Amino acid sequence: MGVDGNDTLSDCDWLPAAPDTALRRILGGDEPEHPRSQTELLASLRAKLKMWLPFLAAVLLPVCTALVSRYHRRLIRFYHQRFLSWLRTRLTGISREERAFRYVLMNSTHGKAESVLSTLDEWCCKFECVTNTGPEKGQILSSVVQRLTPVSVLQLGTCCGYSAICITRLLIPGAKLYTLEQDPQTADVAEEMMLVAGLKHTQFQVITGSAPEAIPRFKPLLGVETFDFVFLSRGQGADHLRDLRLLENERLLCKGSVILANSVTHPGAAAFLHSVRSDPRYLTSFYPCSAPYEKDIPDGMEELAIL
Repeated sequence: MGVDGNDTLSDCDWLPAAPDTALRRILGGDEPEHPRSQTELLASLRAKLKMWLPFLAAVLLPVCTALVSRYHRRLIRFYHQRFLSWLRTRLTGISREERAFRYVLMNSTHGKAESVLSTLDEWCCKFECVTNTGPEKGQILSSVVQRLTPVSVLQLGTCCGYSAICITRLLIPGAKLYTLEQDPQTADVAEEMMLVAGLKHTQFQVITGSAPEAIPRFKPLLGVETFDFVFLSRGQGADHLRDLRLLENERLLCKGSVILANSVTHPGAAAFLHSVRSDPRYLTSFYPCSAPYEKDIPDGMEELAIL
């Protein structure tokens, strides 16, 4: 009550409760007559947490068990393909592509593309995956190349050279593959891998650089007007739409050009699929397959023919 008998607030009544007071209210009970120390408050909080732990365990344990049961192969693959690969690279200073190349150099028949590919498959199955193509996707890629018999071919994303070998070994005389790789060290490994497979520099050219930098320079530097066939194999599909638009803007595609996009079932490729499938300029076809060396993981490739 104020001095005049009316209900009024004092100068401090509106202030929020102090932190210790708020914490005590959360822990339950009215504010004690003698404020508890910080140690007592923490002890009370720990006691309440212990009361809830059995309940949390009963709820989370079945969920965690189900997740591990469903994704244990992916967890094992992540451990072998990502963590151990990263650890080996850190300890030795040798990239995983270089390790794969050394294995191919020692165990394949030089000059035989099929032997190099099968040795790479062996390495990827036993040790660490260095390609996003693999044998199943390689068959799809090879069948498209054989059907088209292209003269000028572009690949975006060389990686270790697996898919580049698949393409180049099937090219007709006078045809050439231009393959783009952003990482210089990986580009060098891919070029050496292709030479070990018996391919000649007259059949292919490895270009180092990013797609936004390199694509605008193809016409003036390479003398290429248009590409008959383009293989989009960079990453997990997130760059497909941007790369396609770059090729369109530079007029490197024409009527009859065919584009094959890799790994289109990944979330990053959703915008790409929506755009091309709703565009009347393209005739699209989908090739279902599995992820490289992982039969239990579905994947796919999308073919676009410019009408």
